[in-house]
Amino acid sequence: MDESIVDERSLLLSRTPSASTKEEDVAFNILHDLGGLTRQTIPICLSFALQNAVQAISALIAGSVGSFELEVTSFGFMFFSCTGTMIGIGGATALDTLCAQVSTSHSAADNPKILGLLLQQCLLVLLGIFGLLIAPIWVFSGHIFIALGQQQDFAFATGKFMLFMLPAGILQVVGECLKKFLQVQGESNIVGLSTAVASTVGVLVTFVLVRWTKLRLWGVPCAFCIYQLLTVVALLCVIARKPAIRRTWYGSIFGIQKGISRLAFYAVTGILTIATEWWSFEILAMMAARLDPSSIGAQSILMSSDLLFTTVSLGISVASSHRIGGLLGAGKGLEARKAIATPYLLSFVIGGIEFFVIMLSRNGYGRLFTSDEGVIEKTAQVLPLMAGFQVLDLSNGGASGILRGAGKNHLSGVCNFLAYYGVGLTTAWFLCFQKHYGVFGLWAGIITGSGALLVLQSCCILSIRWRKLAKDVSRLHATSD
Repeated sequence: MDESIVDERSLLLSRTPSASTKEEDVAFNILHDLGGLTRQTIPICLSFALQNAVQAISALIAGSVGSFELEVTSFGFMFFSCTGTMIGIGGATALDTLCAQVSTSHSAADNPKILGLLLQQCLLVLLGIFGLLIAPIWVFSGHIFIALGQQQDFAFATGKFMLFMLPAGILQVVGECLKKFLQVQGESNIVGLSTAVASTVGVLVTFVLVRWTKLRLWGVPCAFCIYQLLTVVALLCVIARKPAIRRTWYGSIFGIQKGISRLAFYAVTGILTIATEWWSFEILAMMAARLDPSSIGAQSILMSSDLLFTTVSLGISVASSHRIGGLLGAGKGLEARKAIATPYLLSFVIGGIEFFVIMLSRNGYGRLFTSDEGVIEKTAQVLPLMAGFQVLDLSNGGASGILRGAGKNHLSGVCNFLAYYGVGLTTAWFLCFQKHYGVFGLWAGIITGSGALLVLQSCCILSIRWRKLAKDVSRLHATSD
């Protein structure tokens, strides 16, 4: 009976015909599944959080030199995330779907190098998108910023910053693909450890280059490139030192075009899904810029906090996609249908903890960032909404992971667009500027959009015919072998 349970360590093991038991005989234990999903989620969250931490600490180090350096670094990292990072994180979700499904299929048992082929295809697609679309924007970003009304010295300094960041953008795409390649094979812990080591070294290098060399501001992008390079090197070392992982490495370009259109579809839909969500929050920030100084300060605190909390949502999303995709690849449609409850349960538990902690520190939360009493009071007023948003955001992360594991990435993207742009932002604008609720109205609007997203994604999940989908997935990967 234990053979029927797919966990983080069993993805490439024991794929004998006897493992394909009748689904009616599968004993599903949601508490056991919750424990497994939690163990997978934690190191994935760590990987995302550490990357955000490196950017935040780098901005603080730059700020110790001067306010101009802080402004350039902050704006540069924001532009980096809204363009380059969405290619790496969004595009690599194609591997969350395909590698998760393939890793437990009979195709991988017969030919484990299919996983390596998918990795190569993803690298080819994402690096092509980055080189053709993102790199030219970064090269001419200084002129673009001037056209958008920025001061000339700030615009050209930020444009130079983005030029220095070009190697980091390329390396991040490679690193995100390697992370997925390892995580889906049960190596989430070592990926988290590798990221932690690279992040620590990256922060130290940033401090040295900014404070102890003549590079000053330009030491930030140089150090960030070193951090991304260390991440890639560390992940490659893991692949080289793990015999089971090395078996899945595909060292040839022969046949790389087979099935690449399908991967490209998943990659593009993943990028657009991430973009619609992230850009909606940038639009929210631009709305807040029209408010009074206290509201702008409160919004900055809330957005900075949400940037940290959202790493948990990303972790649940990735772990859920691996779980559901693995079950479908193994032909266990009934168990996959039962397992969709686990991400919701985990989201509710973690969201409840976050809500309690935020509300407990509500009155003094703003003091962690500023001594301005107006900002502190405004932050305390809006914090309950941000706390409630976390529960919805975590649930949406789990729901999007379920859809991704089921190969329904496009549905998640459509739901994101309809919910955030059709409901969330329009409601936020109405409540903020028409009803004059200010920053409270902005967050009330985005909560409405997040609630709509949860309803839409849940309806999509409930409409899936899991047994049929499991058979289709198994047949698809058998024919693509």
